[in-house]
Amino acid sequence: MELFNKILMRNLPYRLACIYIIMYTGSVLAPNPENVYPLMRTVKMWSDSLSNQLTSFSERVTSYRSISDSYMQSADGKDQKDLIKMIANDIKDLLKEKLDAVEALAKEAERIYQNYTYDPDLDIDYLNSKKLFSSEDVGYITQNSNTYMAELMQTARSLELTPDKKFNNEPVSHDNSTVHVPTNVYDRFPKILNGAYWTQKLNEQFRENERKDKSLRWQYFCSTDGFFRVFPGLKWPRDNENGIDIYDCRVRAWYLHAATRPKNILILLDSSGSMKGSRMVIARSTVKAILNTLDDDDYFNIIRFSDTIEYLDSCFTETMMPATTQNKRRLQETVDRVRANNTANFKVAFDKAYDLLNNQERMKRGGGGKLCNMAILLITDGVPEHYDRVFNHWTHNFTAITTRVFTFLIGREVDDDREVRWMACANKGYYSHISTLADVQENVQNYIKVMSRQMVIDRNRNKIWTPIYLDHMSYLDIMDLDKGLQFMTSVAIPVFDKKNETFFEGNLLGVMGTDVPIELIKQRIPVHKLGANGYAFMINHNGYVLMHPDYRPYKKIPKTKGLVLHPYYENVNLTDIALPVNRDEFEEIIKDLQNPNECGSKEIQLLSHYQNMKRMANRSYQFHHCKVHGTDFSIGIALPPASRRELYKHSKSVPDLIDKCLNNATDLELAPWFYCDDLDPTLTGIDRQNELKRLYKLYKLNRGKYKCDEDLITNLLHDTNRLEHIWGGRSPNSSTECQMNELQAISNYVSSKDIELRFIGTSTGLTKYVSSNETVPGFILNNTNTLDALYYKRAIEGVESNPEYRFTFSVPLGKVFNPNTTLVTVSAPISKRRRVPTIFAVVGYQMKYKMLESYFNLSTSSARYRNQSCDGESVLCYLIDNHGYVMSKLVDSELAVGKFFGDVENAVMKALLDDGVYTGYNFTDYQALCDIKASETESNSAIKLLNPIKSILNGLLWTITEICMFLSEFSVRSALTSLTYVESAQNEQEECDKVLEDYDYEDLKPQERMSYNQVKLTCSSDSADKKIVGHRPCHRQFTLYKANFDRKAAEGTVKGCATDYSRCRMTDYTCTGILTECNIFYTVSLVNDTNLLLVVVSKGKGGCDYCEDAQQYDFGLAHTEINESAEEQCENRKRSEYAVLKPPKCSDFYRNETLPCGTAHARLSLSLLLLTVTLSLVGGIKLLSNH
Repeated sequence: MELFNKILMRNLPYRLACIYIIMYTGSVLAPNPENVYPLMRTVKMWSDSLSNQLTSFSERVTSYRSISDSYMQSADGKDQKDLIKMIANDIKDLLKEKLDAVEALAKEAERIYQNYTYDPDLDIDYLNSKKLFSSEDVGYITQNSNTYMAELMQTARSLELTPDKKFNNEPVSHDNSTVHVPTNVYDRFPKILNGAYWTQKLNEQFRENERKDKSLRWQYFCSTDGFFRVFPGLKWPRDNENGIDIYDCRVRAWYLHAATRPKNILILLDSSGSMKGSRMVIARSTVKAILNTLDDDDYFNIIRFSDTIEYLDSCFTETMMPATTQNKRRLQETVDRVRANNTANFKVAFDKAYDLLNNQERMKRGGGGKLCNMAILLITDGVPEHYDRVFNHWTHNFTAITTRVFTFLIGREVDDDREVRWMACANKGYYSHISTLADVQENVQNYIKVMSRQMVIDRNRNKIWTPIYLDHMSYLDIMDLDKGLQFMTSVAIPVFDKKNETFFEGNLLGVMGTDVPIELIKQRIPVHKLGANGYAFMINHNGYVLMHPDYRPYKKIPKTKGLVLHPYYENVNLTDIALPVNRDEFEEIIKDLQNPNECGSKEIQLLSHYQNMKRMANRSYQFHHCKVHGTDFSIGIALPPASRRELYKHSKSVPDLIDKCLNNATDLELAPWFYCDDLDPTLTGIDRQNELKRLYKLYKLNRGKYKCDEDLITNLLHDTNRLEHIWGGRSPNSSTECQMNELQAISNYVSSKDIELRFIGTSTGLTKYVSSNETVPGFILNNTNTLDALYYKRAIEGVESNPEYRFTFSVPLGKVFNPNTTLVTVSAPISKRRRVPTIFAVVGYQMKYKMLESYFNLSTSSARYRNQSCDGESVLCYLIDNHGYVMSKLVDSELAVGKFFGDVENAVMKALLDDGVYTGYNFTDYQALCDIKASETESNSAIKLLNPIKSILNGLLWTITEICMFLSEFSVRSALTSLTYVESAQNEQEECDKVLEDYDYEDLKPQERMSYNQVKLTCSSDSADKKIVGHRPCHRQFTLYKANFDRKAAEGTVKGCATDYSRCRMTDYTCTGILTECNIFYTVSLVNDTNLLLVVVSKGKGGCDYCEDAQQYDFGLAHTEINESAEEQCENRKRSEYAVLKPPKCSDFYRNETLPCGTAHARLSLSLLLLTVTLSLVGGIKLLSNH
């Protein structure tokens, strides 16, 4: 034993040395968290320290506690379940005023016409809006001695026009109406002269309506002959590029809805061999013109027939389809691919048409009685017989006719029209002969007149409200929201010929209407009662949206600053906008919305996105809805938890406060809301305050003539009273009643910090601020609509969170970051907590980024454990917000701030997602527009429509006649210009140039120069193929993220790689080491009372980093187009196949109807007379195309 101990003692130093070597080596290869990585308790100490510093600083800067205390005395409001009834009634009254005005005009028009005798020799001058000179035009012509224009003035009229804010500053005359005549209608035809003469007597009723209702916009009458009388009078706008006027009131939505009842139209297109050439071109144009006469309440289909029959749309076979914009445009493209061949089998075609309308379709829509207002429209160049046996079979010897038949005979050289005419006359339809393209529009209108006959005879007036549409003046050749009334709906009713001698003729004189801008309806929504994140929406009887905060009828193009109208903006379903978590449940709510008898309410969970689809919310909404009686609309409001109780009320009267609290205060802004009628929303600052005071005083003097929201104004003034002297406000005329004393020490403290702006926005629309600049900050002017401001909406998420937090921090996303100039916005809600919270205001400030970074650095350095800190190499520290964006990074902040954390630390963000710290939510954008690039095949039909040169040249030989019709207003020069004009397209080259300009090549490191050269090479190659030539509707999917703050802390590891150089000799400079696996540690801790998470990532002192070949996780933030198969596209279109419709009223004909059923034999058209002139241009145009 003694010998053993001696040997053990002799070898002890060697044993200890071996143990030390093993322990040291192990510590290098596998980092010990105790030594090189901050433990959870350390990170928790850092986050607690940061929370204390940020919240105490924010409280002091904003005077948070004193402001909160001042609002705690406010009385609790009542539940808002009855709010929807008040809104529905208010909008009902607004729209009823418009309907009353139109009905008064219609009755007056019918009275005037009843006493009018048509004069075929009438020769008068009238105010033709296309031949009108304003006083400015006259002065210019006189001053410049323009001989040509002076001669033109001899046949033109002048009218004094004055810009009017109600019409987006369009110059108008409130003394007279003016008349517009389509280009393809001769403005001196006797029918036009007689119509212009008797309708000018409507001026008095126009003016009377305007006196009664100051909010009336355009009032107008569209004649079946095509002339359009509009009040106030105006000089008709022209296409901005070419000066062409293509407006025809008879193809506007309001005319088509009112002129007929909902129709069921089946088009039979003869595609036999005899239809080749010009006849097929005219036939296609006729089909397109017919489709343009259909509206959302109509159903239709097209069958092409020769020896066999074929549905043009394979998605809708053996059925009819709703006449949505998407379906009509698809069929208009498809008809261009129809080719003529073989012989025509008319019997098979008519049998299929009758069977579909009278049997199959009726059963699909619930069976029972027949469909209403059915018609078969035959387009052919002739028939060999009249096929009376076919009609006898389906109409029982013509005693039970339920389907009118309209025939369109195509071709100039066709002489025998007896059979085609007989088909129409025997089936209560109408026969039209279309010789040229120029004849199409007028002849297609004939079937509309016939379809309206019985409605006129029955004196059954069709009062309609249109879906949303864009004002013609807001879209001439390009979309321009600085012109026209922008998006609107219209109310229209038909005007009947009520003369006794023409009673059974059922003559429709035209349609009377007026426009209601959607913005006017929005002004009637009490947004202050809905609160932030609450909203109102409106749909029509088909479920199509007129108003919703996420409704996007157009797309803004950042590079060109242009606007692109979505082709299907008129037919957007509420389900595709609201994004319900449970889509089936939401469909039931939409059905309830159509109930005309009662209001309803239901709880629903909705996803929503905001800030350019970079952030999201998943919250519960209380849906309240009511039918707007007397209209086709339903109105609804969606209230989040924080908006379900009414705001506070005060007993103190307004007159005691309005002069004291709105007394030229330079630090106040008011929201662009409806406080009083005629309060210009564009006014700001003192101007808006003074105008509100003036209008409110007028309201107090005459409540019947003026309208103000007294509750809103009362609460606004009490807010002003509370906040008058907070932060040492700059109001020059203060009073002891409008004071809230703020300690001077706070102002001194703030001035010593990098605080750029302090502000408070209230639920009444008041914004008060103190700025380090003398001018009004852009942040304030851009956020005067407090409840819609990003800072306000984000702050309220803290109240909805679990656990709750007060202070929300944010930095600009997608902007160039500069630590010295980038501002951090901090906001916090002023709320009162009961069963549900009440939000009174949001207070906040903006500081320079370096202030936040200094607090971050101080917290992680003052609370150290074993000298652990965020050194930026082995330990990296981040602040990320509740949506996963980096708010701050210690060391190299410019590489991370404002970016998604997954783009900076991909593996760690994926681990946080797996740990449940964040949750991803999938979104589908059903309103997206995808770019069409020049590299895409030009055989694509959508691109053909967007390539004006190719479209014009391909159809030149057959469309030349249409060009003739425009010669009176369309110069040769403008014609040539139109052929060489290509829509200015976006080019990705511009973006490349911008990126390259941000860097100086000489200042870049070698590896950065390689990246620079690669970007330059990529940008310069195939730039032409990247050119964007248009946009098309598409669906896109993306994913957004939100933190789960109930997970206050988490930690873990992700796999990494390290290089071991221990086996390399000191003299071997070529040794690359051995790649080994290692662990990257991460720890997450909630920064209490904020929307921030502290994330600490340790890569170890041994240099553990992400493996180069590691696969990057795709977080799905990029909006990716969903490539749908033809079957999937078809199913999506069929979703609206039988939309919720109001029951159509039938206007079918009487069996003994014996009215005119056809036009006279083909006559020489004006276009033919001009054809020889135009043909001389063909050679020049072809030559131009070759160059």
